[in-house]
Amino acid sequence: MIFSFETNPTYAFLHAINMAQSDEPFEGWSDFTNAIWEESPEVFYFLAGSGEYSLYGHDIPTTAAMAMEKLERLKEDASFKRLENEVSEYRNFVSKQWSKNEGAVLGFFESLWIEMPEDSKGMRVFLTHPKLRNGLTVDDSTIVWGHSEDFENYSTVYLAHEFLHIATAHDPSDVTHAIIELAADNETRIRLNGKGEYFEYPGHRRLVEIEKLLLPFWRTYLESGRKDFSNFVEEAKKRWHEATGNQAEGS
Repeated sequence: MIFSFETNPTYAFLHAINMAQSDEPFEGWSDFTNAIWEESPEVFYFLAGSGEYSLYGHDIPTTAAMAMEKLERLKEDASFKRLENEVSEYRNFVSKQWSKNEGAVLGFFESLWIEMPEDSKGMRVFLTHPKLRNGLTVDDSTIVWGHSEDFENYSTVYLAHEFLHIATAHDPSDVTHAIIELAADNETRIRLNGKGEYFEYPGHRRLVEIEKLLLPFWRTYLESGRKDFSNFVEEAKKRWHEATGNQAEGS
């Protein structure tokens, strides 16, 4: 497989305790994290990604040392272990799903003449809890992922999406991102599941206008016998610019 699926319990914990999280991985998690705050607010803030709030009355080395000591103790807590076990189970689920679908996904991408990254067989996917949203290409060899399965083969579709960010050299253009959504979120989903329609599950809403304008051009590209994906992306940027008068980023 191009991906190796891994867990890192410390990372999964820090992702779950982060103050930006609006959901819990399981019932009782808030009691667990509230107890950390009650014992030491500065340690809680440090671990929860708001280290600046932790500095009152402590310098950075002191707070960091306290947080690392607390983290080691937390690893023996039942809630930490439950999180670790559930993330491990999720890793096995996602790995199995991707293994089943990888040939179809990569075969489709190769038919589009998408150039595979040279080190694509060394990509690592670090899983977090599926009840907490996560999905990001960290660098050319690292993806972080965790999400509920909102439709059949959901994880495969969005790992394909992240893979395309790498294959398109992290092009920041909204047009390129829109094409990634057409290729992964829509066409790959429909092909894998044998059903569905475009825009049935909208991704980034700011991209839908671009996607709908490019859809006829995209469908023509899918049906064409000779393909060059890089040229298609550049031509799509020109078409968007001509249609709207907006200069596409990265063009």
